[in-house]
Amino acid sequence: MPFTSTPDQPIAALTDLGRMNFARAANGEISFVVSDFAVGRGGYDMLDPVKISVIDPSLTDLEDHIFPAIPNIQPIEKLEYPTLSTVVVYCRLAQADAIAGLGELGIYGEIIYSPISPGEVGTKFLMAVAHSPLVTKTLKQVILYRIIIQF
Repeated sequence: MPFTSTPDQPIAALTDLGRMNFARAANGEISFVVSDFAVGRGGYDMLDPVKISVIDPSLTDLEDHIFPAIPNIQPIEKLEYPTLSTVVVYCRLAQADAIAGLGELGIYGEIIYSPISPGEVGTKFLMAVAHSPLVTKTLKQVILYRIIIQF
């Protein structure tokens, strides 16, 4: 019975673009910032919503992006840098935001410097994706995600 199964643990992964841009940044080809986030209704098994789906690293957007409306992305609430190789990202959904069953979160980066290809400055890309079992967001709830990225 799906709803009585033990829920999976949330998982997160860098996308192919995120991994490539981290490597490019390490080589001095670009600089980017963690800029925005979005949530969606994908990320879990529709027939067994306590189970998560595998993350496809080739994603360029969430499976079922619902908040904020595309192409607008929601700004990150807060960033912390506890070590030189760690970024902590806080993503906040206010009471009226994303009233739905949620299972995926996307973290976006924005290229702010590119001496080799200046035309890509301002380009946003899906850097990381997290999947979780179904989380139902109601009108009176505020949800705060805390994502830790180590590189």
